[in-house]
Amino acid sequence: MQAYLFLTAALTLNALANVLIKYAMVRHPRPFVPVQDTALAALSPYLSYPFVLGILCFALNLGCYSLALRSLRISLAYPLMVSLGYIVILVFGWFLFGERLTAVQYAGIGLILIGLWLVVR
Repeated sequence: MQAYLFLTAALTLNALANVLIKYAMVRHPRPFVPVQDTALAALSPYLSYPFVLGILCFALNLGCYSLALRSLRISLAYPLMVSLGYIVILVFGWFLFGERLTAVQYAGIGLILIGLWLVVR
């Protein structure tokens, strides 16, 4: 049971990392160091708190996923993490960034869920 908690944490951290990095790239938050009118100005999205937090979430994701793999089969853990993570990111993209899903994407989500059901059986 603990392995599934680590897997859930890894999935959540992975999705959060992707959302934070997307936010840093499209919303251009203020960098945590002054870079205006310097050669580093082009790097300003990478020097923002959302981007750095996204990288930290990726690192924590790796730690949680590693702990989950101690007792879960990789043939189960990886499909769960990637497929459910994809669905979570689609939802975040829809709510936070106004990304709209097409009918084909809805069908794809259904196929992913069917595939997951087959994998975990």
